Amino acid sequence: MRTGRSELREMGAFAAAELCIDGSGAATVSTGSGFMDHMLNSMAKLGSVDISASAGGNSLYRYSLLGSAIGASLDQALGDRSGIRRYGFAAIPMDDALAEVALDLGGRAYLVMRGSFHRDTIGDLNTFEIKSVLKGITDLGRLTLHVRFDGENDHHIAESIFKALGLAIRNAVEPGSPGVLSTKGVI
Repeated sequence: MRTGRSELREMGAFAAAELCIDGSGAATVSTGSGFMDHMLNSMAKLGSVDISASAGGNSLYRYSLLGSAIGASLDQALGDRSGIRRYGFAAIPMDDALAEVALDLGGRAYLVMRGSFHRDTIGDLNTFEIKSVLKGITDLGRLTLHVRFDGENDHHIAESIFKALGLAIRNAVEPGSPGVLSTKGVI
């Protein structure tokens, strides 16, 4: 089982995550936001990854630490990244919303987000925290992540992003060619 675990603390906030990329979609999350818990459950389910995550403390740092803990766990689970497809893509529609996620698990962190939310909050979560979580996953997961989204309902937009992310991760970690999929032979 390819599993990683991370615990982080900074500026009065903490986050911990354990991620198994050979999972069944089980999630146990407690992030201080019911909405973020829902997003991580959606990501786990669509990605068939098992995730256990918690976060708390200072809300200014909580969600970036949460994303970083998930990213660090993903990085550990991937090991040397050999034998995987490396690239993943998914497009998820939810009624009015559509999110497209493309990623490369090639070891270089880069996040591009195209789209905007209509309100400052979705339930109990500030919408800017969604980018904070994705940035943390990208940076410590050492992946390139492109996210494009559009829609009218912010809840649908956010959920389609996390579901597409889960499915794209699933596609990228599936068995691929032996060794490392790279023209240079290393990641």
